[in-house]
Amino acid sequence: MKDPREFVEKEGGADTWNNDVADDVDVVRNRHVAVNKKSTSFSLQIFHGGKFSKSPNMEYRDGEITFIDDVNLYDITLRMLDEMVKSIGYPCDMEFFYQFKEPYVCLDLGLKSLKKDDDFDGLCKQVREGYKVIEIFVEKSMENEEVSYDDIVDLNNPMHEKNEVVDMVNYNSCVRNGNESESESEDLEVDHDNFDSQSDEETTILKRAGNIIRSKRKRKTIGVDASVNPFYIGQLIEDKEKLNEMVKSYSVASRRDIYILKNELLKYRLICVGTNPNLVSGGKAGSNLQSGVKLRGVGVKLSNGEPKKPNKRNIIPTCPWAIHISRSKPTDNWCVKTISGEHNCLQTREVAMYTRTFIAKEIQPMVESNPEIPLTAIQDVIQKKHQIQVSLHKVSRAKKLAKQKIHGHYQKQYTLLRAYCEELLKANPGSTIKIDVEPLSNPSSSTRQFRRVYICFHAMKRGFKMCGRDIIGLDGCFMKGPYPGQILSAVGVDSNNGIYPVAYSLVEAETNESWAWFLDLLKDDLDLSTNSNFTFISDRQKGLIPALKRVFPSAEHRFCLRHIHENMKKEQWRGDLFKNLLWRAASATTMPYFNKAMEDIKKQDSKLFDWLNEIPPTSWSRSHFSCRAKCDILLNNICEVFNRQLVGARDKPIITCLEYIREYMTRRIVKVTKIQATSNGPLTPVAETMFNAIKVEASQLKVVMVDATKYQVSGITSQCVVNVHLKTCSCRRWELTGMPCKHAVAAIWNMSENNIPAGIPEAWVSEIGRPRKMRKKTVEEVQAGFSVGGKMTRKGTTNKCSKCGHMGHNCRSCKGQGGTQSQVEGVTQSEV
Repeated sequence: MKDPREFVEKEGGADTWNNDVADDVDVVRNRHVAVNKKSTSFSLQIFHGGKFSKSPNMEYRDGEITFIDDVNLYDITLRMLDEMVKSIGYPCDMEFFYQFKEPYVCLDLGLKSLKKDDDFDGLCKQVREGYKVIEIFVEKSMENEEVSYDDIVDLNNPMHEKNEVVDMVNYNSCVRNGNESESESEDLEVDHDNFDSQSDEETTILKRAGNIIRSKRKRKTIGVDASVNPFYIGQLIEDKEKLNEMVKSYSVASRRDIYILKNELLKYRLICVGTNPNLVSGGKAGSNLQSGVKLRGVGVKLSNGEPKKPNKRNIIPTCPWAIHISRSKPTDNWCVKTISGEHNCLQTREVAMYTRTFIAKEIQPMVESNPEIPLTAIQDVIQKKHQIQVSLHKVSRAKKLAKQKIHGHYQKQYTLLRAYCEELLKANPGSTIKIDVEPLSNPSSSTRQFRRVYICFHAMKRGFKMCGRDIIGLDGCFMKGPYPGQILSAVGVDSNNGIYPVAYSLVEAETNESWAWFLDLLKDDLDLSTNSNFTFISDRQKGLIPALKRVFPSAEHRFCLRHIHENMKKEQWRGDLFKNLLWRAASATTMPYFNKAMEDIKKQDSKLFDWLNEIPPTSWSRSHFSCRAKCDILLNNICEVFNRQLVGARDKPIITCLEYIREYMTRRIVKVTKIQATSNGPLTPVAETMFNAIKVEASQLKVVMVDATKYQVSGITSQCVVNVHLKTCSCRRWELTGMPCKHAVAAIWNMSENNIPAGIPEAWVSEIGRPRKMRKKTVEEVQAGFSVGGKMTRKGTTNKCSKCGHMGHNCRSCKGQGGTQSQVEGVTQSEV
């Protein structure tokens, strides 16, 4: 005997279509799944007999669904669509208006009209992309005609007491790829006592049994619109994760307290534990259930006292809604077997399944586009969208989880740090990346605890060496994530007086040891020696001063004047008066002006004078700065600007933080390159602006030529001496900044007026020829080479030829340059 649940596959030609009823409705289509893109056959899911609701949240209500399979891509036309709709049962004299919906798009935005054959191009495009089930909506409704079909209804089943919202009348095989999964059918009891196996009525019995199964398997939604309720009889669900997501989405969309009563390997059952307003106070729980409604095995238990949180031992199902989902094997798909009852409970504003995980997934795009979005704004969006009340605490945890999904996990990224650094080295050859770990008592252990990481890209250190300004600012900033730490940075000054990040490091704390480790690596990258006369500027951080003295004992260390002023205010000297006195002393470029400013401070407050004398003036006054750095900055703003750019990275996981800094440095290089392209001459835009201001001041000065290289330049209140050959001026601004001061510019103009070449000569001129490889010997070494073994050598003497009498060769190499000896003597005697 043939099993009535066995599926019989029908063959259809490339140019044929059919809407025959399938032998088993358990073969459910997986809508919008992109498979077998090369196939030109597809299925049409026609929604007819219904009406569209008003926008927004448009729905197709009170309609039916018919599947038409084996439709060829190249044969679909408007006329063929008319024939399909008429074959369903509609009159031939009716006119229809068709629309198809794009996959994964709502009805409000995804409907496309089909008025002519050219409109089918969008539909064919979806099929070519692999979507094998296309949804067609017929806008003309048919209220007076019904499609007849045999349907056997179980009167004891409460699902048939209500009208069906969506019904499937014609259900045929979908376009297949060879992978089918048949859902488990319910047991069907058929009395075969009155039938013989050889009876002629055997075929009729099998037909009736098949009709019963098909009638129970028809797709339908009960109580809620299909746009809200994602479940229908016979629906196949891939895995438990997707099933849980569908349950949560339905619970939030319907605002019902859905409870998972059974969550086993093969069974999954849902019930509703919402509040029933018809429940009589003091009555038994469950007494409000409609007569004849079965809960499909859901037990009704009494609750003594106050209501408790729903659990398997304490359940008060006052709502008859329930869904049973199961599968026959752990490897099979889940199948919706039963949907019973309707919701008669009240909708709630506190949905238990609206968890922080669900909220985080929903607000993730919002947080990604605006990481600083307020919690109250997220709360308002949730309340307006779902009409659900959520506490700020839950919103805060959801936002934190959303950020974690966007930027990565804090702890897991430490395990990927080594691989990330290796990829950086592959992409940036010549760079320096060092990872330092905590020492362990067990050296054979395969894991170590992270302590520090140092990064210096090859392009940055090469560019810094080419810039030629030997000054670097050092500073640190705190990390704001769950793991403590600090970002140490070394920032230089480029030719446009902008910041130039050289290296950065993420360390455990700002200590003497961490700064020494950072400076040692920086010294190797910049090819500096221990005795290098380099210039550093810092905020006098804790641990930096002794580390700098140990690594660079000969270096010049400047202190940020703003932090000195902050410390001065903490003592007792506040106000603009003391601030101006401090800046006047720090800005003085010569010793006389500095001494005069210090005397003014002493007259104003002797304690402040003594307090400033405790700080070496070489660290905060221009009058004591060396002239090697070609930079006279008094503030460590270069590091402050760099730290401000890292605000968005300081609360990120370690790899995300390091990647944020790398991307910023890349954008900085591109920006500087664009600024360089806008320069009209040899000067950068900032240098050109500064030099134009200097020329305006130079036009007010008087110049007196002292000699070819020295000039006396006088102003209203000052007089300076300029040496154009040595590039010096008695005001020291030319030496400090590397740019000619106003006195030097005035002197150069005077040179041009006196027909003296205005070009400034080079301080060092290279010699002609190849450079010598051997060093110059001392006088003692030269004298020692003239005697060997107590005898004088002929080294350094000139040979005389005995043949011709000429100097510079001997007789063996003589070629008769001066004739014979007799001829030479004869000429000599005759001349005498």
